Amino acid sequence: MMKKEAVLIGAGKIGRGYLADLFNQAGYHLTFLEYSQELVQKMREQGYYTINMAHKDAPDDVFRISGYDAFCTQTEEEQCIEALAHTNYGSIHVFPNACESIGHMIGKAIVRRMEEGNDETLDLLICVNFLQPTKILKGYINEILKTPEQKAYLEEKVGFSECLVHRNGMVPTPEQLEKDPIAVYAGDSPYLTADKEGFKGEPPAGVNLHLIDKMEGRLTQKIWNINMWHCSTAFYGRKMGYTYFDESASNLYIVRCCDLARSEANFALCKEFGFTMEELMETFPEKKERFDPSKVDHSEKDLLDRIAQDPKRKLAKGDRFIGPALCCLKHGRMPYYLARGAAMGYYFKNENDPAACEILAYVKEHGIRDAVTKYSGLSDEEPNEKLLKELIVGHYYEAGDMDPFDIEY
Repeated sequence: MMKKEAVLIGAGKIGRGYLADLFNQAGYHLTFLEYSQELVQKMREQGYYTINMAHKDAPDDVFRISGYDAFCTQTEEEQCIEALAHTNYGSIHVFPNACESIGHMIGKAIVRRMEEGNDETLDLLICVNFLQPTKILKGYINEILKTPEQKAYLEEKVGFSECLVHRNGMVPTPEQLEKDPIAVYAGDSPYLTADKEGFKGEPPAGVNLHLIDKMEGRLTQKIWNINMWHCSTAFYGRKMGYTYFDESASNLYIVRCCDLARSEANFALCKEFGFTMEELMETFPEKKERFDPSKVDHSEKDLLDRIAQDPKRKLAKGDRFIGPALCCLKHGRMPYYLARGAAMGYYFKNENDPAACEILAYVKEHGIRDAVTKYSGLSDEEPNEKLLKELIVGHYYEAGDMDPFDIEY
């Protein structure tokens, strides 16, 4: 076993505010691999960063992470490969568009490990908000691995433990950034849920992991239920003029619509993966209060623009709205409120979000029906997809107070 080293791929809110905290508490040296050269430079120059941890009923905890290394994946690939070649543990917390470059980098690290005779395991904690991340990453890794021996090493020595992220990453307040320009602001969940079947070696000693099975269904639950509810609350809130999550989550109309969407998503999960409602409730016990408008934490000022960002991904066919909605139709239930939440997404406006600007411009030029075809991937050829498209279009026009007789068919 090599020294206690954790290589964290992605130094964003989850990487610095969650995984780094868990590994640091367990006594691991941290090495960050980050795309942003500017952030890497700031982390090196300052030598530390601050985690502001929000608690519902107590003042924030404030503590520092220091003594780390940080390398830029754009300009310091050799150092990144070297770090991955000499560790037993890593974590990945990136957006989907980073998977190709990250997969290629891991592939090169596997080649390096084999060249150096490193026969130890490399276990990666996958902490992302999209489905089938292991399959996607392995596809890109295998583009680098050329020999049967290299591909066998990947299957035998490299573990992918897909995880459920429980800790929110929020935008730091101006006061926090004044004290530390690279501070992070995070929730206080003390553990990470991980797939116990995904490890090739032993789980990292001392790291607070909750090991479970049935991870494919539980990851889908997180996207279809928790992330859908969170994003839907943001879409509705921005449509109604709110700025912060606590404002939107206190509006009883929004709460009711999002709760009914969750009910539809739960139906789809039970039908598709064989869960009972009791099993679904056990996966995220700490989230129960999040759904109760009387228990909204008004001190937690999370921007709706952050939660709703990148609507192209969130409105896509396999993601949090369209995925469970099509599954509902497959099993005989009308996904009325999932469709309504998706429709709110087609109104999302944020001048600093390229994906939101693109969708709004497309709707303006081509109309909502063509936009739903393009961005949600719904075809007129498949009956359930056509029905879902018409549901979304109908909700869109209703939300815009348009006369139904003005709708073009």
